[in-house]
Amino acid sequence: MTSGDEQPRRGEIWWVRTDKRRPAVVVQTDKVREPRVRSFLVVPLTTRLHLEGLPGNIRLDRSSTGLRKASVANSYDVQKVLRSDFASRVGALPQIDAARLDDGLRLVFDL
Repeated sequence: MTSGDEQPRRGEIWWVRTDKRRPAVVVQTDKVREPRVRSFLVVPLTTRLHLEGLPGNIRLDRSSTGLRKASVANSYDVQKVLRSDFASRVGALPQIDAARLDDGLRLVFDL
C-alpha cells in the first residue's frame, strides 16, 4: 500500500492488485498526482508474449522492467487501480520504452 509520500508516477512499474497481483505501468499524467486522487490509470504487463502482435502493444525486456521475465504492455487493457491496491514499486521504464508505450496508447485511443 502506498503512503502519501509514495505516490505512483507516470512511467513507473508497480506490483498492483487487480484481478490478481500483477505488474503494471502507470500511464496517468503526473499533472493530477495529488492526495485527493484516489486511483491511477495503468497498463498491465503480461508474460503472454503472443499479445505483442496486437497493434499498440509493446514487448518489454527484463532489463527494461526489472522483472524476472520478458513481458508485454497490454495497451488494450487500461485499468483504474485504487491507490490502496499499489503494493510495491519495481522501477521505471527507460525513456525509449515509455515513448513506445505512449505511441501504442495513441494508436489504441486514436489520439
